[in-house]
Amino acid sequence: MLLKGALKTTRLRRRVEYCIIVDMGTNSNTTSRCGKRVLFLADFAYASGKAVASGIIRHMALTPGIDLLFHGRTSEMPTTSEWLFPVSNIDGIITCFGLDMPFMRRLLAEIPNCPVVFASVAKCVTDLPGRRTAAILCNHGAIAEAAADLLVRHGLSDFGYVGSRHDLAAKSWDSERREAFRLALSRRGFKTSIFCTADAKDTDSDFAALCDWLQAIPKPCGLFASDDMRAMRVLGACRAVGISVPEQIQVVGADNEEWICGHTSPTLTSVEPDFEGCGHRAVETLLAMMDGREYAEESSFGVLRVEQRMSTTDIHGSASRAVRARAWLRDNCCGPVNFAQVATIVGCSMRMLQLSYKAVFGRTMQQDMVELRIEHAKRLLSDSDTPICKIPELCGSDSPNHFLQLFKKRTGMTMLQWRRKAS
Repeated sequence: MLLKGALKTTRLRRRVEYCIIVDMGTNSNTTSRCGKRVLFLADFAYASGKAVASGIIRHMALTPGIDLLFHGRTSEMPTTSEWLFPVSNIDGIITCFGLDMPFMRRLLAEIPNCPVVFASVAKCVTDLPGRRTAAILCNHGAIAEAAADLLVRHGLSDFGYVGSRHDLAAKSWDSERREAFRLALSRRGFKTSIFCTADAKDTDSDFAALCDWLQAIPKPCGLFASDDMRAMRVLGACRAVGISVPEQIQVVGADNEEWICGHTSPTLTSVEPDFEGCGHRAVETLLAMMDGREYAEESSFGVLRVEQRMSTTDIHGSASRAVRARAWLRDNCCGPVNFAQVATIVGCSMRMLQLSYKAVFGRTMQQDMVELRIEHAKRLLSDSDTPICKIPELCGSDSPNHFLQLFKKRTGMTMLQWRRKAS
C-alpha cells in the first residue's frame, strides 16, 4: 500500500480533521490520479469505523486501479463548505454517516451522480430517492440474540434491557435491539424489564432514574445495554447504589469498544458485530455500482464474536450458590431450617454462603426466610379457614406469639385484620 499524500491537518472552527489518500493498485511514485477514486467517511475514534476501514483496505488491496481516500474526524465533521479533497473527482462513496448529518447532505448535493454505500448506519437515515444507493446494515436481531444466549447460559432467569437516551437511536437501531432481545428471551420463557429514557431532560435525571430502576429489578439479573457507552453508564450506576457486578447483575454491552470495555470496573463483556465484514461487503457493492453490474440495495452483517470479561464472569460462583440456596428456602421455609445444612447442599462453607447470599440478594438468609414465612401466612389467611392460632406453626415458627408480633410489624395489621380485609 502506497501513501500518495502525507497526513494533512487543518483547523476548522477548532476541530481537527484529516485526510489520507491511499493508492491501492499501483506502484507509481507519482501523485497524479490513477483509476477510480473512492471516498470513505467514518469516525475513526470508534472501533466500528476502524474495523470497517480494515475490511475496505483488505478488499481493495486486491483490486487494481483504485485511489482510496479516508476522511475522518476526531471530534465532529466540518461544518464549513471547505473540504480537504476535490469532491468533483470522486467516483464512489462509502460512508459510516447517515443523512442525519448536515455535512453529508451538503457533500452529496455537490456530487449528484456519485453512487453511495451506507455502511453500518441506521436504516432510517439512508433514504436518497432518485439516486444510486445501497446500505449494509447491522443485523441488530443477531446482536441481541447473542447477548440473550450468553445470559441464559449463565443460568439467569431475570433480565433487563437498558436503552439509549438519544432520541434517534431509540427510534431506530436501539428499538430493534430492544425488541429482538425481548423476543429472544420470550421464546425461552422469560420476561424482560425495559429501561428507556430517550426523552430525559438531562444526564443527571437519566442517571437518577437508572439508579432507581436498577435497585427495583429482581436479582440476580442479566442486563443487555444498547451499546458499550450505555453499559458503562450502567456499571457506574451499580457502583453508586451498591449493586455488585456480576454477583447481583451481569452486564453485556455491544460494539466491543476496547477503550471502554477494557477499562471499566469491572471490565465489560460485549457483543462485537462483524464490522470488518461490513467493510468487505461495502467494497463489493460499490465496485458493482461503479461498473454497472447488479447489486443488492440492502444487505446486513451479523456477529463476529462475544468478548467475555468480568462483568459476566462470576469467578467465585456466588450467584449460583445464592440462587440454589434461595430455591431450597422457598421449598422448605415452613419446616425446620438449618442454614448449615443449606450450605452443605450447595457445596460451600456456611460463611461463604452467607456472604454470597447477601451479595446477590441484598439481605441475609434469615431475613429472606422470615419474608417467605410471612408470605405463606398471608396465603393461608386469604385462601383457607385455618384457625389463626394454627398458622404460626404451619409457617414453621416455634414461637407463635413472636410470629404474630412479627406479622403485625411487617404488614401493619393483625392476622385477623388481614383475613377480614382479604375476604
